[in-house]
Amino acid sequence: DDLAKSPHLARIANSVYRDHCPQGDPTCRAFGFLDRQGTPSDMMEQSLLYRLHGHQIKKGVEANPDMWKEVYRSKYGRVRIYKILGVAEESKEWVKNNVHCDVQGSWFCPGSYPPGLAGILARKTDFAQLEDFNRGNADEEYQKQYFEALNNPNEALKKARQQDQEAKMKRAQASESAEASLDGMGGQESSPKKVDEIYNTWEDTEDTTLMWNLISNNQVEELRQWIEDEPTVAFIRSRDGRGPMWWAFEQRNEEITKMLMKAGVPHTDRD
Repeated sequence: DDLAKSPHLARIANSVYRDHCPQGDPTCRAFGFLDRQGTPSDMMEQSLLYRLHGHQIKKGVEANPDMWKEVYRSKYGRVRIYKILGVAEESKEWVKNNVHCDVQGSWFCPGSYPPGLAGILARKTDFAQLEDFNRGNADEEYQKQYFEALNNPNEALKKARQQDQEAKMKRAQASESAEASLDGMGGQESSPKKVDEIYNTWEDTEDTTLMWNLISNNQVEELRQWIEDEPTVAFIRSRDGRGPMWWAFEQRNEEITKMLMKAGVPHTDRD
């Protein structure tokens, strides 16, 4: 079962991308089921896998209709196939032109990662055997936390449950903050519906260009003033689906990331 195996996959992902699971949770106890009834943790509930797996089968679970379309479901829902929507034509063209086979006509054609993934790939930590003495001691703290969590799973689980509750509270507070900001807007429509409309409208505009420039150049105060004047601008997204939060993560700009979270911008979406 995909969901049953997914906590193990989350641990593997976190061994390469150390910010995949919450800080201080190297064994990813925050990702999984909370009870025998299959209640997901906050991290699992927000994951793409959980949403695709339970799409319109589990109550209240649905994949983003602007990004995914179910095109096949077997009789008992064990096999499901989705179509990815809104893929940029230039992205398709880039992939087509960057397929590299080992020899002409070969079936082995791994291709290359597109430039848009450069920011994500730069964050990875290459795998190394513990016995590899050439790796230095740069990874010692992570390994220490990992084995401490393995040796004391109950304590690790307790800490993860606490983090799960804190994550839910933060999301609720961020949502309330966003609604409060909208309520204080002048002549603009002040409702979650307006935010959803903006967040799910993907297009390249002067605003998205300005937003990208402000974040890329770390113009924090200018961005803060803009969001205070127009709260909904924090939710704009460019044609490829990326927006302020993605760009802030890409730049590893913690100050802007926190500013956007306070404005209510989702931070668990996956590119």
